[in-house]
Amino acid sequence: MNLDNLKRMAGPQLEELYLAPGPLELPTGCFRGHVLTWIDSAAARQPLWRSILTVGFAWTPFGVDFDVRRWWFWHQRLAVGRFEPHIGPSRWRETETVCLHYHASRLPPPVRSVLYDEVKPLSSGLCLGIGGINAGRGEGDVFFFALQRT
Repeated sequence: MNLDNLKRMAGPQLEELYLAPGPLELPTGCFRGHVLTWIDSAAARQPLWRSILTVGFAWTPFGVDFDVRRWWFWHQRLAVGRFEPHIGPSRWRETETVCLHYHASRLPPPVRSVLYDEVKPLSSGLCLGIGGINAGRGEGDVFFFALQRT
């Protein structure tokens, strides 16, 4: 599996891959993000959330540094959005995943309270993730993204 394979997959294929069982480990290192597709959810259909997330992720270079536990935008030195990763049950799917919780972030409380993401490591250099907001299945799961080691 590689990034090109993920980019060619449709939503149902990404769902199937995300649900695949397998041993999980917390990722390490720095990864560049790539939006793959939108999920049909309440937040993804809401114009405000769709606009914010399109600008923030589809149009802006982003990534995740699991070593310093921060998201970055434009360049790794512009790291924000500190998170704590934990292996556990997905909030949005019937699978185990790496849940990214933002309670440790120094972002303003109104921003911090709406953040939540999950990633499923596929290999040491590639992860499949679901980006969204802090709400349940069908409400907060907004888009699939890939993370490729830089």
